[in-house]
Amino acid sequence: MLELSRAWGGVLTKATPLPDVWQGLKAKQIKFRRGQVCMVAAAPNAGKSMFALIYAIKAKVPTLFFSADTDTTTVMMRGASHVSGHSQLSVETNLATNTHYYDQYFTKLSHIKWVFDSSPSLDDIELEIRAYVELYGQAPELIVIDNLMNVTAETDNEWAGLRAIMMEFHDMARKTEACVLVLHHVSEQSEYGSPSKPPHRRSIHGKVSQLPALILTLGYDPGEASLYVAAVKNRFGPHFADASDYATLLVNYAACQIGDTDTFGRMLRQDVLKGYDGGYNV
Repeated sequence: MLELSRAWGGVLTKATPLPDVWQGLKAKQIKFRRGQVCMVAAAPNAGKSMFALIYAIKAKVPTLFFSADTDTTTVMMRGASHVSGHSQLSVETNLATNTHYYDQYFTKLSHIKWVFDSSPSLDDIELEIRAYVELYGQAPELIVIDNLMNVTAETDNEWAGLRAIMMEFHDMARKTEACVLVLHHVSEQSEYGSPSKPPHRRSIHGKVSQLPALILTLGYDPGEASLYVAAVKNRFGPHFADASDYATLLVNYAACQIGDTDTFGRMLRQDVLKGYDGGYNV
């Protein structure tokens, strides 16, 4: 039992934000914070795994990435594509002739450690975090869970299991003082609006929106090469549960690039519309 001033003095991270990666999100006061559970939710193929991967690469903080939903080969090709500027098709071709072609680029990913268990339990995740601390002498600053549905629950009730897992992640964020970034699915029902726009908070599967400090929903419009990012919950900034206000990022998913609405971002959009899929100087 502590006075608030003493409790505050014992907190190391004090919910300090991780680095800003996109100015469009910064302008909306969207920040991933240490010691907090954050969630990115979207329909399948909207780009949430790509979004989390690129954020982890560009944030350049010690990261433990549980890639349960995306296999090793796909992650490797996406990572190589992003840091080299080559399209994923070019990466595949280059690796077919030389398996070490991208070794020089992988140094840009060295701050990320990976776990590719397809259905980890909470105990598995805890053991991996302990192993990370044992190896590096500190906890990671960012823990990515891709995605919530792949984590093995201890109950047969799906929704109760998801809520129990989220409670454990909440405790994990407190103990490790890391940002725990959880990827999750939303309903694809038309009642939640246009499939190309960010869905409402109520569309999140399992009604697990109580614990995260930040919840982002994503909408992807391939015709405009645009990724829309809405804060439907944000304890530290403005938010709209109906996702009516959102940031716009411009993307070329074939080359694993996500940019702001600046010169680079507009080039990404123009290239997508013209069918050009890579060859960027990044």
